[in-house]
Amino acid sequence: MYAPLTFGRLLPKPSHRLSSLALGTAVALGCHITLASEAPSAQPVMVLFSEDIAAQLDWQALPVLPESQRDTRCRQCNGKFVDSLKGQLPTQPGSTDVEVSADNSSGTEGSLLLSGNVSVVQGNRSITADSVAFDRTRQFTKASGNVGFREPGVVLQGDQLTFDSERQHATVTRAHFALHEPQLSGAAQQLEREASGDITIVDGAVTFCAPEDPQWYINTDTLKIDPDEGMATATHATLRWSGIPVFYVPWMSFPVDDRRKTGLLFPSIGSDTRGGLDLMAPVYLNLAPNYDATYSPRYIRERGLVHQANGRWLSKSLGKWSVSGAYIDNDEKFEEEFPNGDSERWAVGLQHRGNFGENWRTKIQYNKVSDRNYVRDLDNSSLSSQRQATLKQLGQLDYLGKDWKVSLQAQQFQSLRRSITSNYKKMPQVTAQWRGDANLGGLKPIALLQYSDFDNDANKVIGQRVYGEAGVTYPLNWTWGFLRTTAKYRSVAYDLENLRSLPEAKPEATSGVFSVDGGLVFERTTSFGGQGMSQTLEPRIYYLYSEYDEQRGQPDFDSAELTFSYNQLFRDTRFSGHDRLDDANQVSVGVTTRFFADSDGRERLNASIGQIFYFRDREVRLKASNRPLDESLSATAVEFNWLPTNAWSMRASLLYDTEDNEFDALSTQIGYRPGSGRIFNIGYTLREPPPTNLEKRRTEQANVSTYLPIGNNWGAFAAIEYSLEGNEFVEDMVGFEYDNCCWKLRLLYMRYLDTAGKTNPDFSDPDLERENSVQFQFALKGMGGFGSRVENLMRDMIRGFDPKAPRV
Repeated sequence: MYAPLTFGRLLPKPSHRLSSLALGTAVALGCHITLASEAPSAQPVMVLFSEDIAAQLDWQALPVLPESQRDTRCRQCNGKFVDSLKGQLPTQPGSTDVEVSADNSSGTEGSLLLSGNVSVVQGNRSITADSVAFDRTRQFTKASGNVGFREPGVVLQGDQLTFDSERQHATVTRAHFALHEPQLSGAAQQLEREASGDITIVDGAVTFCAPEDPQWYINTDTLKIDPDEGMATATHATLRWSGIPVFYVPWMSFPVDDRRKTGLLFPSIGSDTRGGLDLMAPVYLNLAPNYDATYSPRYIRERGLVHQANGRWLSKSLGKWSVSGAYIDNDEKFEEEFPNGDSERWAVGLQHRGNFGENWRTKIQYNKVSDRNYVRDLDNSSLSSQRQATLKQLGQLDYLGKDWKVSLQAQQFQSLRRSITSNYKKMPQVTAQWRGDANLGGLKPIALLQYSDFDNDANKVIGQRVYGEAGVTYPLNWTWGFLRTTAKYRSVAYDLENLRSLPEAKPEATSGVFSVDGGLVFERTTSFGGQGMSQTLEPRIYYLYSEYDEQRGQPDFDSAELTFSYNQLFRDTRFSGHDRLDDANQVSVGVTTRFFADSDGRERLNASIGQIFYFRDREVRLKASNRPLDESLSATAVEFNWLPTNAWSMRASLLYDTEDNEFDALSTQIGYRPGSGRIFNIGYTLREPPPTNLEKRRTEQANVSTYLPIGNNWGAFAAIEYSLEGNEFVEDMVGFEYDNCCWKLRLLYMRYLDTAGKTNPDFSDPDLERENSVQFQFALKGMGGFGSRVENLMRDMIRGFDPKAPRV
């Protein structure tokens, strides 16, 4: 993005609008100066401003600004650059007439002199000066004394401006300038513009701080800007903090717009008990418009040097690709912990998504590490990565035809926990599913066929599985409700090897399924909390019948019993995957109510409650040793979401066992966001082990998190995850930030229990190790910074945290 500065044409006659014919006889001053309007890490900088210069460059102090313009940055800087031409596009040279005024004018055949309050205006571009002299013979123009220039987005002041029309070369001495949009200001002893459009700033400086008292600025001997390439090159650049030099480079190159540029990125710094001091210094390589790479050498004091790299490629024909890798030749700490292990460690990753025409789609997600402890030890950029139990390795090709969707998939997992035995591989899986619009007397067909070949590196049963289902559904929809009747037939057949305890090599099962799903919608006008509301009442009944077929001889390749919830009331199976065809004879009854505010139409509250009535025992189980489910009633399932105001939110879900009069599960989360970036969260979760997995422990936890800006500059944040059954802090984090006009600093300290290798940890176990981490983030406003891990951790632990949210 560029804001062109163009000095218009001048004529000696004062205070008159000039015709296009008169303009043809004028001496043209066509100086086109271009400065970047937004380039956070690469703006030229400025020397200290005095208050009067700041005022000339449109700086307005906070007390005189209307409340609507007092955003977070404005309050932090105690003012802002205000553009009176905001929203307008710069006038193109020659597109409009030029108005010239001056107190005095004189001239000869070869020269012209304007003096005293000279003003030249063309559209929304203007120039002022004490005097302007033209030498027609030499095609040379000179403006002197309080030279000013203005157009949308840019204002410039200088002592003198000269322009050589033959060379198309302009020079401004003792220049001060400001760019309104990025709030960038600067100064230079000399500013030159070449015919090519290149700009050179000699002995200059720029800053994103308030111009009256910049805490930091960057001085350069020369700063050359190439607008066509979007690049700038500086020599002898010095970062000064409160006037004191703190960083120097003899040469640097950087972008002056949002185009990518090869160069150093800001480093990352932290420390934790897994490796001690952790430093990373990325190098970005802009190789082409559609591909780039980043090399990030990382030094961990107790482990050594880790080489990390990432490459991205975007192709119109082959889609989006991202390749990453990491390698450490000798992990010293890992060698101490595992003397018999291999201290050479690595990680690779490949991500891809592509669309080929209207019908073909591809996806690759491949991640692999040298050992199951790699993520725990070396991937500490976020808690979400630390919590991973497996790494997925997936390749998929989809054909989306008019009537059929056909998918070819290969998938396997790498386990990161000792308690997870080797998962099955799908090598491959082919699925064909009907998706056409065929309608035979209101009946819509159902058809699905899937072939899967399962393999395993462990000594477990393997083989092929063919699953199919076919049937019809008859949907009826009205504005006041719906009725959907479905009948289908399911079958599953195997061809197995390495049977172990299974009785036969080719088991099979079939099951007919019939369901009727109906619901009504009632609506009325009411009020809630003093507000006008529209309320709906949506009762729903779902009958499901599935035939029983003995399946004790079938393996479990990719199936699990689904976690019960309100949505489970209206599903036609209680299993994921296709290894089990569940039996059922049941009715689900549920009701949902919703409240919509009349003022803005937003849904302010919804609540649902429901239960399943079983007419027979459910004999099909995942494991042959599991007893049949003989309850006549399911737990009562409740979902509740309430947003009474834009600041408050409450979400809850529960399962209540009416026979035992106890909760099977309970989860609630209350959030309060009153504005100005403030966040308060409190939550509670309870989960009893399901009857299908009594080995699993009961979990009961509470969590609290907050992000609290204090005034315009300070802030504090904290988060706690506490295990009530173990009486132990699982994760806790605390930190503070200082954020002013010029720079931002965050310091974070966190602790967490190391549960790696455990799918069902006992938080009261004294052998669980507690890890500690200190992370530091620092950024110069507009120039970038280091320490992105801090923001990643804050997102993980503070629900709703947004680092870009304004303090308003």
